[in-house]
Amino acid sequence: MDTRKAIFDFQYSEKMKSGLIIGAGLLEQLAAFKDEAEHSGGQKILVGYLDGLLRELRIAQNVIGLGHYLDLERKLMEIQGRVRMSEWDEARRAISEGISLATTSCQASMTFLMEKKLV
Repeated sequence: MDTRKAIFDFQYSEKMKSGLIIGAGLLEQLAAFKDEAEHSGGQKILVGYLDGLLRELRIAQNVIGLGHYLDLERKLMEIQGRVRMSEWDEARRAISEGISLATTSCQASMTFLMEKKLV
C-alpha cells in the first residue's frame, strides 16, 4: 500500500463511519415519529441522506480502487431497504454492522500510517 492510498482509505472510511453515526441518530428520530405525514417525509429524507453516503462511497471506490468497500456498499443499500420497509430494529442492526465495516476497512491503512508516523 502506498501512502497516498492509505491516506485516502483512512479519510473515506472515517467519513463513512461518521456518516453512519449521523444516520443512526436520524433513524432514531424517524422511528419516534407518530404522525404519518412526518413519518413519510422523514423516511424520504433519511433514504436521500443514505443515497448521499452511497455516492461518497462510490467516489472512494473510484479514487482508491480497493474492493473492500463493496461490503459496505451492500450494507448501505440494505439499510435503505430496511428504512423503506419501516423495519427499525433491522435498520439499527444494519447501521451498527456498517459502522463496524467502515472501522475495519481502514485498519490496514491506519496501521500503515502509524508505522510511517503520519498519524
